[in-house]
Amino acid sequence: MENIATARRPRTVSASETAIRRRPRTVTVAGILQVLFALAFLIAPLSGLVYGADVQAAAETELARQGLAPSILAQNNVHFDEGGYALVLPVATAAIAAILAWLNLAGRRAGRILTLVVQPIFLLLDVFILTSQASKAQYLQTILGDGADAQAVLDASESVYPGWLLAVSEGRLTFTPLVSLVVIALLLMPSARAYFRKPTTA
Repeated sequence: MENIATARRPRTVSASETAIRRRPRTVTVAGILQVLFALAFLIAPLSGLVYGADVQAAAETELARQGLAPSILAQNNVHFDEGGYALVLPVATAAIAAILAWLNLAGRRAGRILTLVVQPIFLLLDVFILTSQASKAQYLQTILGDGADAQAVLDASESVYPGWLLAVSEGRLTFTPLVSLVVIALLLMPSARAYFRKPTTA
């Protein structure tokens, strides 16, 4: 009987186990950075919704000033308004990052595992975006031809945005890849691994 009573007695959690389950600063910082990452990826779609029509009109006006048909943009599937399907990628990225942040801050092991899989993909996405931004003028120049001034079209479209929004958008291009690297590093640290480790039962 004594053995049965001992077996049914609930196992007490040791002080060391309690310390392990207390969320370490590394995980907290990683989760907060993921939330900021999600917010940063919403900058483009939100600014597109607010200023998109004016941005597109400014680009088309500049093309007309140069003697080019504004329809050349639509014919080559070039848009400056960040609308339609262009919203899907940044919004989906922000939503996934927010979910991962919630899972990590809630102490779910799946959050850490998924973050270590998905965050490198986000990093590659940022590299792709940086490359696309760097070659945007050259790509537009190829479409418009040698007689056009592609940079003037880009400058006209960007002139619609407030200066602070342009600064934030440019800063995002550097901020989000750095966040991905820091989040990965934080979740690989011993304190994070110990926090997400599946507890063993005696």
